Amino acid sequence: MEYDMLEQILEGKEKPTNLPFALLQKITDDFSEEREIGQGGFGTVYKGVLRNRNVAVKRIMNNYTIDEKLFYREVNSLLKVNHKNVVRFLGFCANTEQAAIKIEGKKEYIYAEIRERLLCFEYVSNGNLQNYITG
Repeated sequence: MEYDMLEQILEGKEKPTNLPFALLQKITDDFSEEREIGQGGFGTVYKGVLRNRNVAVKRIMNNYTIDEKLFYREVNSLLKVNHKNVVRFLGFCANTEQAAIKIEGKKEYIYAEIRERLLCFEYVSNGNLQNYITG
């Protein structure tokens, strides 16, 4: 099953990898507001629910032009981090699909790329870092 890959990474049996968009969409209940656990300048973080564990999925906002080089540089940096006091990086998703968009008042369509860029981390339920810094 799809969950197996992510659960194997959580258990340390597999290394972080490219994760299917459909999997991240499914475990976040299609990125529903009920699963939203945080929001920042570049994206929204959702709680992903697996069979026995949870993960955090950061969905980078589409209204920013996603610089592919910067995204993969970030992924490469996250892949190198391995420390007991740092939330574990579990994987990434770089999904691109084509959409046909009808031109208003014409019979023609244009085709646009819909890019999704996501990062997946282990879920830490004890609040956020700000709570630890300020007490």
